[in-house]
Amino acid sequence: MLIKEKENSSSMSDQDTTTKSAIMFGCGNMGQALLSGWADAGVFNWTVIDPANPDLGDLANVLTDANALKDTSFDLVVIAVKPQLIPVVMDASGDLIRSADLVLSIAAGVSVSTLEKQLGATPIIRMMPNMPASVGKGLSGLYPNAHCSAAHKDVIADIAAHNGEFVWLTDEEQVDRFTAIAGSGPGYIFEFLRLFTLAAMEQGFDAETARKLAIGTVAGSAEMAAQSEKSLEDLRNSVTSKNGTTQAGLEQLMRGDTLKQLLSDTANAAYSRAVELR
Repeated sequence: MLIKEKENSSSMSDQDTTTKSAIMFGCGNMGQALLSGWADAGVFNWTVIDPANPDLGDLANVLTDANALKDTSFDLVVIAVKPQLIPVVMDASGDLIRSADLVLSIAAGVSVSTLEKQLGATPIIRMMPNMPASVGKGLSGLYPNAHCSAAHKDVIADIAAHNGEFVWLTDEEQVDRFTAIAGSGPGYIFEFLRLFTLAAMEQGFDAETARKLAIGTVAGSAEMAAQSEKSLEDLRNSVTSKNGTTQAGLEQLMRGDTLKQLLSDTANAAYSRAVELR
């Protein structure tokens, strides 16, 4: 079994450390970003089912269908197909999925209750990752169903940590709100970086230098914030001299509450769309 609760201790270190088996259905861009970290964790031997037959090197054994695995059981099943393909996967491999000790779903917009209708009382954890996972700097939101034990959560936390950081969400509605901020957030940041680069070019820098200035400034500031115990407001004030260049720039950037409202509207629009896709 993948998960074994200790009778007298909840320590995962006391559990069987034998490498387990895991299967992933679908392995697109996000699946490959996650799998690269999960394979490094060394917790599972991976099999991937994907009709596109992606070249994953030594990360996993790749099959185009699961026909040869009907009598095989896996400790962990990962559902990473597009939401509209889940019924197809369930029809073809429902018994295999239901036989697993734990199911992890990264299918966007597919609720735990929807999966439970197909899988019954199976322990299920829903994950909302983001693309920086591909460089080990991702942030994932995790939501377990009522059938998950603390040990189930520990197993997923172990592999999730190899893609970056993660947070446990207290209810499934938070998954959609997490999506609006962290799931879609990289897109907002990339667009800001694009526009910041253009602003640097308008100041006379060539494209390569402008890109370096934009990315370096944002990356350095984010790392400084991550390492500091100061509030973000205090950090902003620490680099803003009265009547100085930063203050002049911030006044244009913020324009009263315009920027604040813009970011709020951005998050609300993404959240509303996430709800529509449930």
